[in-house]
Amino acid sequence: MSKKQIGKLLLLNTAIIAVNVILFSRGLVGLTFSDGILRTALGVTDIVMSAVAFFWGNGSILLSSRTPKLYAGNELNNEKDYVSALEERRDKKVFLKDINAMTELIGRLRARNESLDSILSQRFMPQEMTAVRFRSVIDSVNAAFYDNVKQMLNRITLFDEKDYTVLLYRLQYSKNTLSQEESQNTYERLTIYKEHLDHVKQLIEMNEGMIVKLDRLLLELSKLDDLHEGNIENMAAIQEINDLIEQTKYYQH
Repeated sequence: MSKKQIGKLLLLNTAIIAVNVILFSRGLVGLTFSDGILRTALGVTDIVMSAVAFFWGNGSILLSSRTPKLYAGNELNNEKDYVSALEERRDKKVFLKDINAMTELIGRLRARNESLDSILSQRFMPQEMTAVRFRSVIDSVNAAFYDNVKQMLNRITLFDEKDYTVLLYRLQYSKNTLSQEESQNTYERLTIYKEHLDHVKQLIEMNEGMIVKLDRLLLELSKLDDLHEGNIENMAAIQEINDLIEQTKYYQH
């Protein structure tokens, strides 16, 4: 169960309890089952509606889709959206370390962006072509970084952890009882799952590399006293970033 679901359950049930406390408190509405037909009817109606709200509301929340959606467009708009999407996939235990690692990288990327924004604002006017070019490079890094996060989210979504666990168990404890065809089928399916696992780890490594390049860019910027637009493309950090972004284009999905 995700944190979002827990929050919805707490909110719903707290609201149901609060409404009934207000309606049946003598100092407030004061509904009873023994003080006239109208009060009795209202009390019964409230109990019935509360029961409906409890069972229907809780059931809807608990039975809501537990399989996170696949992302193809602009459904995720900011850091919070990506972190929330990662959190929703914590039920896939085999990816817990990867989710933690990517969440940490997102935080580090935010910190690098803030540092770069600060140094650029100190050295250049916002409309200067040099500043515009630097921000364009930084934006490109962010776009590639979050595209990798989106790929990771989709990979985790497609990963059937229950089936993967069954296959591992079968291979470990029932290997000698499997027919040749069953054994081959098991190995082939595990190979596919391993590709998902490896791909996720490679995406994390690529994003780690992007942050390292931003660190290099930050260092070079902090040491430069004079820089013009024509010199930007010759900076080692910029060249490395461009190369890394170009590599990601050949490593999509």
